[in-house]
Amino acid sequence: MRAQRQLIASSVAERLFAAETALDIAAARIAELNAALPLARLDARLAASVGQDALCNSAAAMMLITQTREKVIAAHANLKQASDDIGLREVSYGDLLKVHAADASPDVQHLRVA
Repeated sequence: MRAQRQLIASSVAERLFAAETALDIAAARIAELNAALPLARLDARLAASVGQDALCNSAAAMMLITQTREKVIAAHANLKQASDDIGLREVSYGDLLKVHAADASPDVQHLRVA
């Protein structure tokens, strides 16, 4: 039963990491677009009003991707808790170094034999 749970958890973790990576790439690409739009307008010597709606929409897209990323990070924490709850506390699926929030005190946990 534990091996089956670990296999399922690993499959979910792969999808979670793929989603996190996709969001980071999307955020980077939207940021590049946001930087390019005003520079393109300047290079083309166009009025400031040209492309303003596009810049506003691209900036809004950046906010949405940031909010989406925040939700996926929260889901990551929820999944870690679920993993702990089903007896997979010792199993790590991702990065070895976790950066804790400044206000959160890291829990000290030790490996145990299952």
